[in-house]
Amino acid sequence: MTPPTVEQVTDFLRAHISRRTKVPADQILGSTVLVDFGLESIDAVLISGHIEDEFQIEVEPSLMFEFQTLDEVAAAVVALFDTP
Repeated sequence: MTPPTVEQVTDFLRAHISRRTKVPADQILGSTVLVDFGLESIDAVLISGHIEDEFQIEVEPSLMFEFQTLDEVAAAVVALFDTP
């Protein structure tokens, strides 16, 4: 699989975070601190599963909390493609 761009992952995450938190997607900016919208552990587990399904890469749910903003999480997911 061709690695996704940061923009593709950001859009994907924005949509899924919006669904889980009920926050309109247009209010979830790249600089948004995700826990400020009430993202919880179960949300991280479910979104990580969606990331794995969509991009065919293994993602630990803790990634959603290790990196605070949407941009940071998206960049971290793309960086996983460079990891052997």
